[in-house]
Amino acid sequence: MMKVQKEKKTDKKRSVLKIFICLLILCVAGFAVLGGMNVYVTNITGNDVYSIDGFKEKVSSSSDHYETVIVLGCAVWDGVASPMLADRLRTAAMVYKTGCADYILVSGDSYDVSKYDETGCMKEFLIGEGIPSDKIVCDGLGLSTYESMLRAHTEFNIRSAVVVTTGFHVARSVYDCRAFGIECVGVEAINSGYVIKKYNYVREFIARGKDILYSAVKPGY
Repeated sequence: MMKVQKEKKTDKKRSVLKIFICLLILCVAGFAVLGGMNVYVTNITGNDVYSIDGFKEKVSSSSDHYETVIVLGCAVWDGVASPMLADRLRTAAMVYKTGCADYILVSGDSYDVSKYDETGCMKEFLIGEGIPSDKIVCDGLGLSTYESMLRAHTEFNIRSAVVVTTGFHVARSVYDCRAFGIECVGVEAINSGYVIKKYNYVREFIARGKDILYSAVKPGY
């Protein structure tokens, strides 16, 4: 009897160990796949991502012209642009002032402006940077990077753009934009001194994999 019980316990331990090993293998494989997707996104867009100085130099030595500058939204704190958003907007203003585009499209979350108005804040900030109000178009339903680029194509019929966003976010933004046939380059926003949290990098690592799948399937298109 005792021998049977011991054998059952041993079998149970082996089963638990097998399950653990299988889960570990799946986690490692998933991480490896995501890692490969991240490398793919950064490599395929890398040659067309610029610093603001690099972009100014590119514009000065070419006749490239784009329909719009797309600047992607992020946190607004009590109606005020967060440091990260402020730097995106300052950079977008600098890009526009090179004369490379006809207008600026601000894309973000203004789904319920009575509670949260990202694009309204973005527009006011750009006006403060000297951009004419009639040269700023708002897309308040750009609730994610993918949706912003989907709507740039389907709602605004954009064919070419300069995408401005924070450095860790540029590669995916350019990738998503191109997924809808928009000719584009990316410009990394300046950083006025704020610290980018590790959470942002982890989130972006996962989001790149998600958007590769989204760009292939094109939900909502």
